[in-house]
Amino acid sequence: MTWWLKSRGVLALGGWTLLTTLAGLAFGGTVIPLPSFTGATGRFLLAGLLPVVPAALWLSGTGRAGPRTEATAVRPVRRWDTALATALAAAVLAVTLLGHTLGAGGTALAVGRNTLVLLALALILEPLLGHRPAALATAAFPLLCAAAGRRARGAGTEPWALLLPPGESVPAFAASLALLTAAALFALTFRPLHRR
Repeated sequence: MTWWLKSRGVLALGGWTLLTTLAGLAFGGTVIPLPSFTGATGRFLLAGLLPVVPAALWLSGTGRAGPRTEATAVRPVRRWDTALATALAAAVLAVTLLGHTLGAGGTALAVGRNTLVLLALALILEPLLGHRPAALATAAFPLLCAAAGRRARGAGTEPWALLLPPGESVPAFAASLALLTAAALFALTFRPLHRR
């Protein structure tokens, strides 16, 4: 267990996740000017980009040890990694819900929801691609949402662009919870392709 905690950098990961979440609560409402392929104008908030940090750091931790070593390990490393990602998501959600209660508004809810979405994406992509390509794909997802996630003529957002709806969007929040649950189940049951 000590080896796993050190190899994953759990203390640093927890600290950076908390700092990123607090930064999201403070500055998440900042609008980032990004181009859109659809021509639709819309606000892309920093709350959609900051949650990349916990997901990227989690992916970095999963890649610190050699994949062959972990594939043959006696310890249930995949289960611990999945538990760590879901614990991070739960902690961020608790902090953002508290922030919302204390008056941070919809931005706090958006930071929490977006962290869930990006950690879920990392959980899905890591067994398929490996930690480095998964980190790149996860980091690119907010940019893809900003560029192609809005429907033309202001008709809302695409269903897959979960980072764009307002923080108070109940369907987007429910979808992020469902995505995280499905991603955790996938990560626990799927045999990683890059480790075969």
